[in-house]
Amino acid sequence: MCSDRDLLYEPSRPLRSSSFGQLSVARVRIKHGEAAFSFSAPQLWNKLPEDLRSDPTVNLFKTRLKTFIFNIAFN
Repeated sequence: MCSDRDLLYEPSRPLRSSSFGQLSVARVRIKHGEAAFSFSAPQLWNKLPEDLRSDPTVNLFKTRLKTFIFNIAFN
């Protein structure tokens, strides 16, 4: 089982994006592997706006995530 530390993306050199809380996306060998949770979850997380990913509490994150998804669907 992977620890949370294994999932954090750490670039080999300092980048402006290094503080954005991105996760590393697992590499897949076949197209079917893109349906795996270990591939799709980090990819979706990385697409969220930084301010949403850095919410201090779970409740605030869930509220803002719901609003974010609602705006995508209906705007």
